[in-house]
Amino acid sequence: MNVAIFGGGIAGLSAAIHLLDKGYRVSLYEKRSVLGGKVSVWKDSDGDSIESGLHVVFGGYKELQSLLKHVGAEDAILWKDLALIYAEKDGKTTTFEKQKGLPSPYAELLGGLKTNVVNWRDKLSLIRGLLPLILFGDEDYFRSQDCITYSDWHARHGVTENALQRLWRPISLALNFIEPNVISARPMLTIFNYFGRNYEDARFGFFKANPNDSMIEPMRRYVLKKGGAIHCNARLKEFLLHDDGSVQAALLASGERIEADAYVSALPVHSFKKTIPKAWLKYDYFRNLFHFVGSPVANCQLWFDRKITDIDNLMFAHGTSFATFADVSIACADDYQAGQGTATGGSVLSLVLAPAHHLIDLPNDVIVEQVVKELKALFPKAREAKLLKSSLVKIPESVYKAVPGVDRFRPDQASPIRNFFLCGDYTYQKYLASMEGAALSGRAVAEKLSARLPKRNRIELLA
Repeated sequence: MNVAIFGGGIAGLSAAIHLLDKGYRVSLYEKRSVLGGKVSVWKDSDGDSIESGLHVVFGGYKELQSLLKHVGAEDAILWKDLALIYAEKDGKTTTFEKQKGLPSPYAELLGGLKTNVVNWRDKLSLIRGLLPLILFGDEDYFRSQDCITYSDWHARHGVTENALQRLWRPISLALNFIEPNVISARPMLTIFNYFGRNYEDARFGFFKANPNDSMIEPMRRYVLKKGGAIHCNARLKEFLLHDDGSVQAALLASGERIEADAYVSALPVHSFKKTIPKAWLKYDYFRNLFHFVGSPVANCQLWFDRKITDIDNLMFAHGTSFATFADVSIACADDYQAGQGTATGGSVLSLVLAPAHHLIDLPNDVIVEQVVKELKALFPKAREAKLLKSSLVKIPESVYKAVPGVDRFRPDQASPIRNFFLCGDYTYQKYLASMEGAALSGRAVAEKLSARLPKRNRIELLA
């Protein structure tokens, strides 16, 4: 019995790993020359890592951490002190952090009172608005708030506009690349739940090297070790159907015909929509996918000849084209280091540009010039530093826009088609569109597939 999976990101690799563990025979097909999907990394001509985005792990990413441990990469993450650090002009910073030594939610309460990000009126409004959420909120409540934007929820609970703009706007942009008056309240409240209830769940972590070397490569090796096959440069063109609508075969762009007993799409939702057979659109399950629209985002990397900051953590910014950023020459111990590649001891800034809808069509050099100008306003040392080189990765459609009303359209991993399944961070699971959501969907699709199609011998997984 054979299974075919299309898409070599975290979701596809997770599905492959779990299906292999269940005794199925697996082969994975990826359209590009590199695995990783939204977390892919490649090397430039200087040997420097170019990332598709700045990827940070939350302590609450339990499924992802379990998966890393399973493939022998449990030490891949460098955990940082829990703090929301906001870069201000002329080298100043403001912070929001928990009070160490106290249990939640008292640690958050005292930490919030001590923060210098917002004023006392904002602090009191935060306690009034967010403390009941931290104490009494649950998953059912979070999902019920998908009907309104976070800005609306924020105002309804009496939290000030200044707190919204100073504290939570950068979080919204980092989370889904859209503004608080656009994003659903549901994902924001989920994040508050993680941040407010447990120190371990809320802390940030960086990959020691980069997402490929620290995470994707160990997953790839595990798949191959377990007998799975991986094929890159293999783009899915279309599904060929039996008379009953089930999948007869998958046709690649190269003309190769892939036949299996079960098929799994681990493609991003915007890519999968292009391959949905017309005959399947009679099902709400597939038509509902057209409610999903991707968020544009860009990631800018800048190499300087000297260090412009000494902060070893994730940072946020106000009023800039970048929502969140980090000096990865400091935050990532096994990559971007002195004497490696271009930086030779200088800073390597990785910056998430969001919202990016107005940036996507601008020339790269214009965007980089703007980002460097904004960095010089924040960091005095940047004014004397020399920019050695830059990279800009534009993604017109990244994670789906988590706008109000869309959460209810997230599909189950088991489709109405007997031998066809979906996985991906947009499918239904308890978390958001994220690395954790992708890992959860991979486990879920393996469970749904094995329940519907119990293996008789072994299954081949194509992705």
